[in-house]
Amino acid sequence: MDRWQTLSVGLAGDGKSGSVIAMSGVKKAALRGEMRARVAQLTEEDRRLASEKMELAILGREEWKNASILGLYLSLTDEPQTRGLLKAALAEGKKVLFPKIDIREGLTWWEVSSRHLPETKTLWEPSPDLSVRRALEEIELFLVPGRAFDPRGVRLGRGGGHYDRALSRRGRTSRVVGMFFGQQEVEELPQEPHDIPLPAVVTEKGWRKLS
Repeated sequence: MDRWQTLSVGLAGDGKSGSVIAMSGVKKAALRGEMRARVAQLTEEDRRLASEKMELAILGREEWKNASILGLYLSLTDEPQTRGLLKAALAEGKKVLFPKIDIREGLTWWEVSSRHLPETKTLWEPSPDLSVRRALEEIELFLVPGRAFDPRGVRLGRGGGHYDRALSRRGRTSRVVGMFFGQQEVEELPQEPHDIPLPAVVTEKGWRKLS
């Protein structure tokens, strides 16, 4: 029995937290902590080199070449870096849309001029005053961050469920790939009905089809 199964059994037997949702929430919180610790072991140079390999893998794919509108994110320091992809997309004339959380709608998507993008690597959202809102259904390729993934394509995010809701409404012909460091793969993640599996991920080892 692994550590996550042990955690589930302990919760189910305490007489106080018997719900599956409660158990899953605790397991996910523990997993997020584990993933933060794993990524923290990577040096800045490790993350930079891994990100460069991911960038090359993505730029060589037909999914990238055929997409004229991308759903991208500005990476934080503990995520695969995306600014190289952003520069490549703009150089190729692609439209790049960034997510912004709306309390009622979930993730909304905005096209931002390159001169209005921040230089810092802190959590950032586009400003409606400096951006143009676009429909989620316009996006042809989504590049998705996360805390962890498993071989079935189940993704662990930061806890808001925003990407799952957005991906459930994407266009039928759109493509989706998760971006992760190899250390973020686990054998099996807890899955809930609203979780949208990733059809593919890219790590420093390359592009990999999953679900």
